[in-house]
Amino acid sequence: MSKKSFKLSEISNFLDGELLGEPSKLIFQIHPLIEAKEGSISFIYNKKFTKQLEKTNASAVILQKEFKDFCRKDCIVVEDSHLAYARLTKFFSDDLRKKLSQDYSMNFKNSDDIQVAKNVFIGKDVKIGKGVIINSGCYIGNNVEIGSGTFIHPNVSVYHATILGKNNIIHSNSVLGSDGLGFAKNSDSWEKIEHIGNLELQDNVEIGAACTIDRGSLGSTNLDVGVKLDNQVHIAHNCKIGKNTIIGAKTAIAGSTTIGDQCLIGGGCGIVDNIKIASKVRINPMTYVTKSIEISGVYSGGSVVLEHSKWLKHITIQKKKFDD
Repeated sequence: MSKKSFKLSEISNFLDGELLGEPSKLIFQIHPLIEAKEGSISFIYNKKFTKQLEKTNASAVILQKEFKDFCRKDCIVVEDSHLAYARLTKFFSDDLRKKLSQDYSMNFKNSDDIQVAKNVFIGKDVKIGKGVIINSGCYIGNNVEIGSGTFIHPNVSVYHATILGKNNIIHSNSVLGSDGLGFAKNSDSWEKIEHIGNLELQDNVEIGAACTIDRGSLGSTNLDVGVKLDNQVHIAHNCKIGKNTIIGAKTAIAGSTTIGDQCLIGGGCGIVDNIKIASKVRINPMTYVTKSIEISGVYSGGSVVLEHSKWLKHITIQKKKFDD
């Protein structure tokens, strides 16, 4: 937790906002509206939180013009309060990614700009850029490339020939470049298909904790610039994920599927293999995607929760409608 404090005027200037309140008031931390107290700054970006705004104990609030009339506290008016909140977290952050989680035991290839923690395995012919930090317990396979400024949290496995771009963040227990589900039927058994492709992550990609991204069986699995994955996302072999697409937790994307730029994919989705999803598509949580989506828009699947007996009746009715 940061121990920094800032004047409200400093925060307003940093956010390029309009300050309505006492410039010299000190702010020590950021809190949600409902948890905020004296010395906290909070934020609102959705009208469903207006009641919390009216009752908050925060010393100040970041908001957009539409919420000013609901605010009884000092405030900073900005164009986009959610984006301003994101930027403010950097203002208060201790920037823990500038250092290892523990003392490092070696420098890679005598570079003062690279930090490698204890108990890290690094294979042959590995290329590591300036400013890279690799925390303890990581495995870096042969012929891996890691771009400058990338931060790898503890216990990450990066398989051979994987390429990571610049300024990536990889969270703990993620596995990058593993084999996918590739087998050919051989009588009563399965013949393994060796995955001789690789995985490539472009710049400014963030991978959440315990994600699994498979290498290409042939060719590459590719995550383009700015892709963000939540925790426990699975991306299968030869998938292509477009620029600045963000994917929620526990979503699974089957092999050779292409997803466009600027997509928003909710948690718990299932996306089948060998389909294409256009750019600027939003897929709501728990949706099962079985065919290509060619037009940008918002898509949903599934149904509202019901008692099991009512659910069975609902399914029967829906089946009859489709059969007709």
